[in-house]
Amino acid sequence: MPLCQRCTPLTVNELVENDVFFHADMGALKASAEQGCEFCLLCWDAVHTAHEPRVARLIHGESAWMEGEPWTPTVWLRGVNFYHHGVAGAEVAVTCGKLIHGGVGEPQPGSEYNPIPTVKGSLEVYELPGQPSKFQLRGRRSTADCNPELYIPLIQDWMSHCCTHHQLCGGNTPLDMPTRVIDVGNHGAPITPVRLVTTQGLRERYIALSYCWGADTSGVLTLNASTHAALAQGIPETQLAKTHREIMSLARALGIRFVWVDALCIIQGDAKDWERESKAMAAVYGNATLTVIAGRSAATKDGFIANHYDSVGAAQRRPSPCVLPLDGSVDSGVLAVGACRSVSYGPVSGRGWCFQEKMLSRRAVVFAEQQLGFRCAMQLLWENGLANPNLGRPGFLQHPGSSTAISTSRTAKRPAHLSAQDEVLRDWYKILSQFSVCQLSNPHDVFAAINAVAQQASRLLNSRYLAGIWECDLVRGLLWRPAHHFTAEITMRAPTTRPKPSKFTTGTGPVVRAPSWSWAAVEGPVALPLGSVGFTPGLVARQRDPAYPKIRPKHLDPVRWSVDEKCGIDALHMPACELQMVGHVARVRVLTEPVIGYLESGMGPKYINKPRAVANGVLVAEPIVCGGTVRGEPWDQVVGLGFFDVKEERNGVDYAWCLPVVPDLGLLLERRLDGKFSRLGFVYIQKLNWFLEQGEGGICLC
Repeated sequence: MPLCQRCTPLTVNELVENDVFFHADMGALKASAEQGCEFCLLCWDAVHTAHEPRVARLIHGESAWMEGEPWTPTVWLRGVNFYHHGVAGAEVAVTCGKLIHGGVGEPQPGSEYNPIPTVKGSLEVYELPGQPSKFQLRGRRSTADCNPELYIPLIQDWMSHCCTHHQLCGGNTPLDMPTRVIDVGNHGAPITPVRLVTTQGLRERYIALSYCWGADTSGVLTLNASTHAALAQGIPETQLAKTHREIMSLARALGIRFVWVDALCIIQGDAKDWERESKAMAAVYGNATLTVIAGRSAATKDGFIANHYDSVGAAQRRPSPCVLPLDGSVDSGVLAVGACRSVSYGPVSGRGWCFQEKMLSRRAVVFAEQQLGFRCAMQLLWENGLANPNLGRPGFLQHPGSSTAISTSRTAKRPAHLSAQDEVLRDWYKILSQFSVCQLSNPHDVFAAINAVAQQASRLLNSRYLAGIWECDLVRGLLWRPAHHFTAEITMRAPTTRPKPSKFTTGTGPVVRAPSWSWAAVEGPVALPLGSVGFTPGLVARQRDPAYPKIRPKHLDPVRWSVDEKCGIDALHMPACELQMVGHVARVRVLTEPVIGYLESGMGPKYINKPRAVANGVLVAEPIVCGGTVRGEPWDQVVGLGFFDVKEERNGVDYAWCLPVVPDLGLLLERRLDGKFSRLGFVYIQKLNWFLEQGEGGICLC
């Protein structure tokens, strides 16, 4: 498409770090886009996508802000980050109004700081292959319709830099290989049938694949008892699923001969082989020269290489990129400008096994939803030029082969109030909060799918692993909470449920995959831990105070919260585990009166501001002196606010048991016929002394 009269003379040099008048108002921009100007269309799409409600008013000449706030209708352009190669890629900002500080917009007389709210859209800027510019931009674009082979040299550049400069990433030296790998042949040699190889001490570079199998795996060739011999002898690639074929082609292009794919390297249907190999995932992904994350593919049959972001009919199709000359001279060169691309991984981002594989990999290339990405122990890079240090990587995840242990190298950065154990636990809880959002095709895989990460933490904690909670931090670990209870999460988090059956389970009722006190007993996002049991200096000091916990283990020599020997780091399935403790458990009445009535009474601010949640039960002491509802009873009988882990389990519960774990938080329990207890939810304690007056007793929590 041609450029309009306004866009034809635009140059990159004119825009760089400079405010440039573009259109008189948003309506003029929209009209030019509709008349066919490709650059105006890009700019219109950027602001309209980011600020649709406000833009709808601006195109009619109306203010998009509160009455009385000053604003300007003019639309401006500015080139940003052309010389800054830090966290952001180069972009062209399209604005109406002025950025809050030192930004884009109509200059205001006598003022360098103007707090006028701004509608702002962004466009990516990147170099075309073979046309480097003076800006030395990192941004690239490789799709099925635009430079479709560019991803190969891009991956090679990322890998080369990581292997050469990042000590923490283990270099390029071959490490111990998995039990079995697929030999895809040498790069440049005639393609021969791929074959399964038992490594037996072989040390060669290999690629590991992280991907979604998909719901329909019929017809997908896997390694099993009947295919083992054929795979070992060699089979044509045409017999493989598309994703498996593509990873082998990619490996050859990168000059790497061996590939590890779970479906082809773990004997399917063999429980012993599955368990042995599942426990080796830290080495499988940590030792791989490169992990390929097939993020944009939802199924093995679909493949993952092609990026159809620019294609006609593609989901969320955006306007095509265009080019702008560097300056007005002949043959000055050009830069490409296009719509900003998401950094969403795609379907794999919600899968539990893929989450662990990403965490374990020393370096990985991500075939994400809209662009290519690269992550290693040091950096997070994207095709569009975004770059960040990988500060979120837990220190306890040490890569085999790295010349410097991550956990050791980052010790100097540890806050002074945290011990090495505290740091590992803090990182572990962060990982669990992210893992709990992910889904599993087989709900019983919940511990197996995070086992390799737990093994890494176990090296430093030297503690028993009880159904996902470390025995050395059991008091804090018991106080997990479903994220949906907190108002900040309500719009993003679905309520937790009991694990649901799938084709991998038996029966039709709820799946029991963990004891009730474990975060794995529910399915859905959990917070672990927050508030009064966090990792701030004062709270860490309080946690170390022996008087702070209100429960203690029954067995003290040695200290054991459980005598169950079936739980531990080597157990991939932990549906049951009993905790034996001593504490102040008391029976309470759960009132059905809306909790807001209690909070409005004047006793609520402490609890409204702290949990920022809506409780689904007011707990009052038994026996109740005065009858009636909450509004008719003395407030001094309210002992806490109860939150049920699963919303539906609140129905019909008139009485429950409450166990203070720390002074202001406890567990809401159900007492079984055998006298043992199981968890229903958690409690914000209002009257700790009332519980302490009930006396201590032995408690068995199942």
